[in-house]
Amino acid sequence: MDSTNLYAYISIIALIVCIPPALIIEGPQLVQHGFKDAIAKVGLTKLVSNIFLAGLFYHLYNQVATNTLQRVAPLTHAVGNVLKRVFVIGFSIIIFGNKITTQTGIGTGIAISGVALYSVIKAKIEEEKK
Repeated sequence: MDSTNLYAYISIIALIVCIPPALIIEGPQLVQHGFKDAIAKVGLTKLVSNIFLAGLFYHLYNQVATNTLQRVAPLTHAVGNVLKRVFVIGFSIIIFGNKITTQTGIGTGIAISGVALYSVIKAKIEEEKK
């Protein structure tokens, strides 16, 4: 079984396991408030297309990450993941105009450094196990 098939099985099992509790817990409030409010704000067509596109892109992102992990070393994947986080933060600053204060900059730097250090150490440990 390759990574694509494994991801497909995991996704199907997760859907089967998560749908019943989600419908039981969130279903009534979602129908009563969530959908009605969202449809009133953006319209049914826009809501459905946004939900579809968000799901599609999230699935594709996870599919690419799963396939990439099978093809590269864990350390390479970890470094790529950290670079992705830096890109997302930079993108949000440029596109959404988020202001970077000194405190925010320091916090972002610490967070990225921590993720990078953790990822590198974890990947090296996994490589040593092999």
